[in-house]
Amino acid sequence: MKYTKFTGLQADQVKAGVAGAVTLSKGANYSLTAAEKAAPAVLCTMTAASKVLTLGLANGQMMVVVNAGGTNAFTVKNVSGDTGTSLAANASKALLIIGSSTANASTVIALN
Repeated sequence: MKYTKFTGLQADQVKAGVAGAVTLSKGANYSLTAAEKAAPAVLCTMTAASKVLTLGLANGQMMVVVNAGGTNAFTVKNVSGDTGTSLAANASKALLIIGSSTANASTVIALN
């Protein structure tokens, strides 16, 4: 079995390569809907600073989250009790999240 190395992954590569990705643009803290949670990737732009995107993934569920905007960093959490991980204000930054329903127990991997 071969594994893919994600170093240097760019947002446009995720957009081009992930069928069913969800695109969001939000100006306030936001929690994914049930339909959005089913997507393999979320391309998110926060139109206001210091906002939180809460995923709500099931245990072991994976998702790529991309900061599709170039202006505002935002915090990504899986559950509301998580400390969260900042996703830089750069349209090429992405995280791979493997969900856990326990606060601060999700696996978060910066892809670039």
